[in-house]
Amino acid sequence: MKKYLKIILIMICILLFNTIVYANSAPTYWTDYPSTGIMAVDKNTPIEVLKENLLFDFTMDYENSYSPSAKVEAVYEMKNTSDEIISVKMAFPFIERFSELSLDDIKITADDEVIPYNVYLGDVVQESGYPFQEPKNTDYNIDNILQSIGKKKYLANNFKENDLGKLYKFNVSSIDDNINFALSFDFNSEKTKIILNGFNRFERDDDNNIRIASHIRKDEPLDEPLEIYVLGEDINFDIKGYTNGSLEEETDKFEYEIIIEDIDIDTYLKELANYYLKEYDSNENVTNSHMSEVQLYNLYAESLDKYLDKNLGICTEEDIRSQTWSIRIITLVYTVEFPKNSNKEVSVSYKTNGTMDRRKTVEPQFTYEYILNPARNWKDFNNLNIKIITPKEAPYIINSSVELKKDDNNVYKAYLEELPEEDFFFTLYSKEKVTLSDRVKGYLNRTFGYFTSIAIGFIVILIVIILNFMFVKYRRKKTN
Repeated sequence: MKKYLKIILIMICILLFNTIVYANSAPTYWTDYPSTGIMAVDKNTPIEVLKENLLFDFTMDYENSYSPSAKVEAVYEMKNTSDEIISVKMAFPFIERFSELSLDDIKITADDEVIPYNVYLGDVVQESGYPFQEPKNTDYNIDNILQSIGKKKYLANNFKENDLGKLYKFNVSSIDDNINFALSFDFNSEKTKIILNGFNRFERDDDNNIRIASHIRKDEPLDEPLEIYVLGEDINFDIKGYTNGSLEEETDKFEYEIIIEDIDIDTYLKELANYYLKEYDSNENVTNSHMSEVQLYNLYAESLDKYLDKNLGICTEEDIRSQTWSIRIITLVYTVEFPKNSNKEVSVSYKTNGTMDRRKTVEPQFTYEYILNPARNWKDFNNLNIKIITPKEAPYIINSSVELKKDDNNVYKAYLEELPEEDFFFTLYSKEKVTLSDRVKGYLNRTFGYFTSIAIGFIVILIVIILNFMFVKYRRKKTN
């Protein structure tokens, strides 16, 4: 009986696993002027990589999110094999959420001299939302990644960048009680596009009659006005106040002011992007120092276009900003000067997160991957040294694409004379291996969530009852 129970438990614990990748550096060149052309791999570069030291350091004092954060540092010893002075434009792509991109943690140097860089946003790898969904884009070939570099402004289906719209701002206050401020309107989704901000209730019928509302507290004024941005044919509002959440009991115990601004969609999206960066990100100068306004416009315009299609002409600012939470390819572009027949040490460092997976185990597994295929585009590449200093919460590497040797103090190392055929990845875990007990607990936790302890108790009671029944039946049979 124990044998069959063990087989069943193993079978129900067989699950899939997904990963996120991080990338290496490659030589590149512009095929046209940078503002309109694209970047391509330089197949004729005279630069050799004599050695790369790759470090994943999980001991840095980072604020962790869904997985332990690491400082990744790739240090290249490079040689110019030509008799000419050359400038080499390099591209270093990696995978991250734009919302978690920390420019303070990105540093590029050549012989210890800090090198300026630009940030380019590429394709989405995994949409925001449920963290265990399969990536929609798993093609990390460097040639394909560079197609996103230097592209023109995004061309939307639902609007043009210079389309003029009306921004309605509602400053609302309650006079003597908490109220629900409600707006009703109807619109033609073919002629009008609408963006909402600040409302926490939304109703819509089949005839595109809309009612939105927001709870207003007398003792807590709104930090920002409620907003409706209207593109295309204008709309008329029916404004009411209600005392209850079901919007049935009307009241006039509120005051409001409407401010109307004419603003084109390009300006509106740029202001939205800059507001988000200043309010929610420490890198408020990102647009001026590292990223063009075209890049930010494309990020938000593509998101707006997507949700206007998805929601039939209406969306929220939160919908638009959600694109920044998607996992996407981000590429650093920088230039290094090489004297003739010279060596240089080039270093790229940044903060990174991994994939968290609790589908197999009660304790999460964390997977990190480093794309090596860009390195194949140098004239030659030799000697890859890998060092991983693991975190306290997950000190063991239980899976890796290359053989890693464990030293003291949670340090793993590997040395390869040449690039391996596959990209490098490794998985961290809190124990040295995943046991059957871990898998069973993980299955129960995933299946029953907060009710796991109740489910386990029920299963134990059920087993006890069955065993007791079998024992009683056996005793009766033996007695007879």
